[in-house]
Amino acid sequence: MDAAALSPNERFLLDFHRSHAGATSEFFGPARTPQGGDSYDRLAALVPEGDDAVVLDLGCGDGLLLERIRQRRGSGARLIGLDMSADELAAAARRLGPDVLLLNERAQAISLPPASVDVVLSHMALMLMGDPASVIVEIHRVLRPGGVFSAIVDGGPAPSDGLACFVASLRRITREAGRQHLALVHPTFASQDALLAHLGEAAGFSGARMEELAVSRREPPARLWELMLLTYDMHDMAQLFPGEVERVRRDFLDAVEALRDAEGMVGCSVGLRQFTARKHG
Repeated sequence: MDAAALSPNERFLLDFHRSHAGATSEFFGPARTPQGGDSYDRLAALVPEGDDAVVLDLGCGDGLLLERIRQRRGSGARLIGLDMSADELAAAARRLGPDVLLLNERAQAISLPPASVDVVLSHMALMLMGDPASVIVEIHRVLRPGGVFSAIVDGGPAPSDGLACFVASLRRITREAGRQHLALVHPTFASQDALLAHLGEAAGFSGARMEELAVSRREPPARLWELMLLTYDMHDMAQLFPGEVERVRRDFLDAVEALRDAEGMVGCSVGLRQFTARKHG
């Protein structure tokens, strides 16, 4: 991977995952949907049962999604993980062992042959990738005819819960400190209509659809603060001086105090969107 070709956002992500390998799975792994599963299970369920499907996880992180697929489908599926972070891939190798192919690459230039993959999945990574047209072209290229692509992306915090309080505290103190909010999410991947258009007939996909979902967990306020430091809002936090970060912490803890339940826990909910489409057969 050519480090010189990386955007400033990609360089931030590499630095973040160097220090916080496994952060995404630590945050989302214990978070449950109202039905009781989690967001990784929703993607893993799309892998066909009882055959030797080839599955590619774009932005695989420390390999939790691939592990879930193996747990659900056994050893029949051939699993491939791609991530631009060597630190995340090292964690994935420890989790998954030698039978999973791990590629240290960007999704804009995948080294796999054309029509070599049955299912392409992505969990909380697609919206961070630059040059969305190239990403979609590569997904289409590596999928076999009739193959499925599905991605879960951020839909924003639920109002009036722990994550919303954190975002509000951080944004307010960032403004007061004279800093600007730094956007990591590409506008195409943040927009339902734009992403559905990218997965439309002109791009060689059919049946494109979007489903909204939410996941949540309950934590003590101090643990919730620790989890907030595993989010990409650290992109904004990195601009702040230590005293300003402490102001965010105090402001956040004050705000969530009123949200504590009888057990002293605070809810943390994240809205998500799942996009799914099929390559023309």
